[in-house]
Amino acid sequence: MKERIIQKAKELGIEKTGFSKNSVVALFPYFVGNEDGNISMYARSIDYHIVAEEKLKQLAEGLREFGAETEIHVDKGKYNDRQAAYEAGLGFYGINGMLISPGYGSYFFIGQIIHNLDIEPDTPDDRECLSCGRCERECPGKAISGGKVNTDKCLSQITQKRGELTESEQLLIKTKGTCWGCDICQKVCPHNRGFGTTAIPEFLQDRITTLKAEDIEGLSNKEFKEKYGRYAFSWRGKSVILRNLRLYEEE
Repeated sequence: MKERIIQKAKELGIEKTGFSKNSVVALFPYFVGNEDGNISMYARSIDYHIVAEEKLKQLAEGLREFGAETEIHVDKGKYNDRQAAYEAGLGFYGINGMLISPGYGSYFFIGQIIHNLDIEPDTPDDRECLSCGRCERECPGKAISGGKVNTDKCLSQITQKRGELTESEQLLIKTKGTCWGCDICQKVCPHNRGFGTTAIPEFLQDRITTLKAEDIEGLSNKEFKEKYGRYAFSWRGKSVILRNLRLYEEE
């Protein structure tokens, strides 16, 4: 059964599939090389939820051939996708809290299909992060310490906050020039070296690497959603993005 599921996944362009207790876990790499921009790499193409969920729906059809009842989860709901991927042997944890998978580094999305089949789970990967400390030293918000991550200090989280930001939070956005997300702990990670561009075509098309305030300030909220609603950075709405852009464009 495992082999048939893995083969079906590969036919759908999913090269890495693993099995944790009661779930099939799949990785979706998104690395495209070193391109400049003020949007985190993960959010530059069509929303990964859309891409991964569509592929997992097709994979779930294969499970239902075995009589399975299925639920699909991609970064939503009560299930921890990262922990499921670890338990399925698809990667190991870095000290920046991200999962690292050989060949993909930490540049991938995770999706899982919850099922009620009796499938033997895979064994977790016993490899470990190099613990070089580069992510901890280079983190702009000093959010990483002692192998733990304080998300309140994470620049990526700060760019997604609604409302007023503190002076220190505003300064981070001004100095780092980001309007959405942060890739610094991934860029400096030695585990993120030596692999190629993703083979998933949806992540290579219609990419937006950079936004300017003038691109969106004249748009209504409805127009913003119509223009950018297929991108992961749009979920917080126009006001958060525009606030971030104005912070460093006016500097």
